[in-house]
Amino acid sequence: MNTLMKRFLVRSLMLALAFFVAGLILYTTVIPQYYLNILPAVLIFFFLTTNLVHAYLLRIAGKDMPRFTSHYMASGFLKMMFYLAVAIGFAIVSRDQVKPFLINFLAVYVGFTILEVAEISRVVKMKK
Repeated sequence: MNTLMKRFLVRSLMLALAFFVAGLILYTTVIPQYYLNILPAVLIFFFLTTNLVHAYLLRIAGKDMPRFTSHYMASGFLKMMFYLAVAIGFAIVSRDQVKPFLINFLAVYVGFTILEVAEISRVVKMKK
């Protein structure tokens, strides 16, 4: 495993832990009525999918930088469609818990997307 992937793993783990601690504090003190048992699974889901996609993108960037852009766009589209399918699937299965789930899902999505874009931008600048 190269150093760029190790760095990303550490940063994404720190982000997941930050979300976990923030959620733990928020759901035990301020809004315990909105806690869902599935929320830790959302963190694991985003951690795994983001790291898998990032590893794929690093591999493409290392081999074929001219084709990187098309692979980056395609993987981003597929990942977004997958996330949308998961969110819709949960909304269909559990209609009474949709609002808190989607708010948490969106917050974690934004956090992991910002991290991934920042790290990929850094890699692209290094490769130029």
